[in-house]
Amino acid sequence: MSMIEVKDLHKRFGSLQVLNGCSFTVDRGQVLVVIGPSGSGKSTMLRCVNFLEEYDGGEVWIDGESVGYDFGTNGARKRQSERRIAELRAEVGIVFQSFNLFPHRNVIDNIVMAPVNVKGMPRSEASDIARELLRKVGLEDKMLEYPSRLSGGQQQRVAIARALAMQPKVMLFDEVTSALDPELVGEVLQVMRQLAEEGMTMMIVTHEMHFARDVGDQLLFIDEGLIVEEGLPSEILANPRSERLKAFISRFREAGLL
Repeated sequence: MSMIEVKDLHKRFGSLQVLNGCSFTVDRGQVLVVIGPSGSGKSTMLRCVNFLEEYDGGEVWIDGESVGYDFGTNGARKRQSERRIAELRAEVGIVFQSFNLFPHRNVIDNIVMAPVNVKGMPRSEASDIARELLRKVGLEDKMLEYPSRLSGGQQQRVAIARALAMQPKVMLFDEVTSALDPELVGEVLQVMRQLAEEGMTMMIVTHEMHFARDVGDQLLFIDEGLIVEEGLPSEILANPRSERLKAFISRFREAGLL
């Protein structure tokens, strides 16, 4: 069974059609990388997967469970209860461009808040998990620091640890390095590489083409709300078929980024 299954996903904002029938699957332990120009629908698609955005048509399934809606025998859909949506969302970690850490709480408090308040985990257990995750992301010595005293790369690694503290089945990453100084990008990508090696199922929206080629198991190129090309990252990036993808990746090649 696929860990993520998206069927004919549609999403609009007013008259603007942002997603126009996207379908794909991600098997357990696989890494799906999503590339495309700004405004193509990448981030919206990611947010629909854990129902931060409601979608107008189609289906999203995580580990065999429908996300956001239940479907009747006649195909009619009904929005799930807020409790059910929260339960499903807790199994899908998401990390954004902005770190969204609470500035008035130290690192370890930022990490333990969700397991304690959402899952009802004892604080001592959540703290043990937080310490282990901080070791994983190389920040064990920063657990009592406040976000303002961390670099952007360190804050993003804390944000990843915070998402992992909920022990999710799936991790979603939305251009998590785009707001970082170039010298800080590598430390965040290294954490993501480690997660891939450990078998975490992931969807990653990124402009880091080397990373997409090396870490991804499959790649989607999205433009104007449609999946234009999909397949093995190394093959698609080396031999794009569509003129649109050729034009898109040419600028990365010209800059030495692919």
